[in-house]
This record gives sequence, C-alpha cells and structure tokens, in this order.
Amino acid sequence: MLQLLTSPYMHIVPLIAAAAIVFGATRDERPAYILANIVRSALWMTVFLGGIMCVLLGLGWFLRG
Repeated sequence: MLQLLTSPYMHIVPLIAAAAIVFGATRDERPAYILANIVRSALWMTVFLGGIMCVLLGLGWFLRG
C-alpha cells in the first residue's frame, strides 16, 4: 500500500481533480451543472491520459522487444 502512495502516478489524481474543478466552474454558475461538468471533464481527462499512457507503454514495449 505504501508503494502505491509513493508512486509518481499519484500526483495525477489531484491534478485531474483541480483541472476538472476549474474547467467545470468556468462553464456555468449553477451548482448542479458545475458538478456535472466536473465529473464529465474528470472522466474525459482520465480516459485521455490513460490512452496516452497506453500508447507510450505500447511504444516502449515495441522498441524494447
């Protein structure tokens, strides 16, 4: 468990949360819409960054082998 908490990938969680909150709050002033935008943008950023990570891992695997 400690190894997971000290992983460099744990820094991405608060960064995604902060970016999603800022992005969601700039779209509307109503709390329900802000929350919906926060969830939508956090999911979008997670999938996008996960896709980039998969591409880089695949590229590393391809170049190494």
